[in-house]
Amino acid sequence: MRNYFILLIMALLFTNCALAQFVGLKYINIDQANIVVTYSYRYQQDSTNPDKIRTSKMLLFLGNTISKFVNRANYIRDTATRRFTSADQVIGYMQNPQHPMAAQLFQIYKNSPNGKITVTDHIPGSAYKFEEKMDLFQWNLTGDTSTILGYKAQKAICNFGGRNWVVWFSPEIPFNDGPYKFYGLPGLIIKIHDTRNHHGFEILSVNKLAHRVIIDIEDKEYIITTKQGFFRADDSFRDDIISRAKDAGMDNNTQQIMAKNMAERNNPIELIRK
Repeated sequence: MRNYFILLIMALLFTNCALAQFVGLKYINIDQANIVVTYSYRYQQDSTNPDKIRTSKMLLFLGNTISKFVNRANYIRDTATRRFTSADQVIGYMQNPQHPMAAQLFQIYKNSPNGKITVTDHIPGSAYKFEEKMDLFQWNLTGDTSTILGYKAQKAICNFGGRNWVVWFSPEIPFNDGPYKFYGLPGLIIKIHDTRNHHGFEILSVNKLAHRVIIDIEDKEYIITTKQGFFRADDSFRDDIISRAKDAGMDNNTQQIMAKNMAERNNPIELIRK
């Protein structure tokens, strides 16, 4: 059902935005990564249904001064589509069941520009970009220790986005980075979850790359906004999903499916969006 819903959203998107946008893409190189960290992201999409748990694989590319956090499927898609020269190639790629659509479209760049986080994200029909300060977190080190996946780890807690978070980081991996926007501890975050266990990330692997990977950002016309502005636009799209689907020519049954699926997406990682 998730893939079907995403296909419906993509159909709505492509009604208003030509597939040619995926051809001839341009990128700005901002750093080079020689380490990639893979995380498992486990989340409860519907706050009223604890039995329906989603999972995604996420990648954290660690560069010299900048890091990039992205959904693995999205990264694979972006890498593939850079080779495309026609919209037909894009259609063929996206219709292939071996190329699942990413559930998370955001990309998070830490320390780009210096001292800030840049987030790019999409609402069907539009690409958005906004910046935040990096000092989002006030960590409280508890003194508790453990061993997680063979790494000696220390425990910290914080409040972020309306949730209380429990964090395990390892000074054995000397990067003050982690999944999503989490940052600023004296070691890589290897496990983190909110106290209701609605959202959590856990490290799967840390790999040194045989060849450096360019950290880049797509060079295109974004709607430049703030985090609050982006979430207001997202809420507006969600509230207007039926009329948008109707305008796109979808039948009543499809409109209701989209509305139902959208209603179940009610538990974002950031409950407070300030």
